[in-house]
Amino acid sequence: MNISDRLNELMLSYRREARRCLRAKSYLAATVMQVSAFEAGLQAMCFLYPDEIKRTSVYANKRFRGTRYRALEFSLHQLISIANELDWFPAKRINWAGKRTTLAGYSHEIRRVRNYVHPGVWARDGANPLKFTKGVYGVADEVIDVANSWLLHRVEKDLLKAMKREEKTKTRPAAPGQRTSQAQRPDPA
Repeated sequence: MNISDRLNELMLSYRREARRCLRAKSYLAATVMQVSAFEAGLQAMCFLYPDEIKRTSVYANKRFRGTRYRALEFSLHQLISIANELDWFPAKRINWAGKRTTLAGYSHEIRRVRNYVHPGVWARDGANPLKFTKGVYGVADEVIDVANSWLLHRVEKDLLKAMKREEKTKTRPAAPGQRTSQAQRPDPA
């Protein structure tokens, strides 16, 4: 099992845990788990498209600690920025919940909500901390669902391209003087 498969398994596990937290009306925990699942999905995408990641400005400016599994060193902020830079999310600005921004912008908002798990974020907010309700979780879940569908769309589109390329190479007759593979040779019957 490669690293992207393990991250996908982790993403599914986090989503199940988020649903358990939601049933228990533990909305902060549910939101944190849901955003963590999103983060695992973005990391998995980095392992699926390593060459594209290396061409981003985020990668160029990052100081990595190790040489293996570099995508695991990206923060959620950096992962969202990478997804935006590589057009994994649409660039179209949308109006939702009284705000006009892109899907990447909404993803950053959800990241800020997730950061309430840190005591320093609560302390800096002072007298006006965010109250975690089912509605807050619902907004986070909706944004993450849309973002994940765009990530899945990207993978499916690339798989379809690869399948079409493979189909072309199978059906294309060999050039004169070129050896054909066993699958392409005509049946001698």
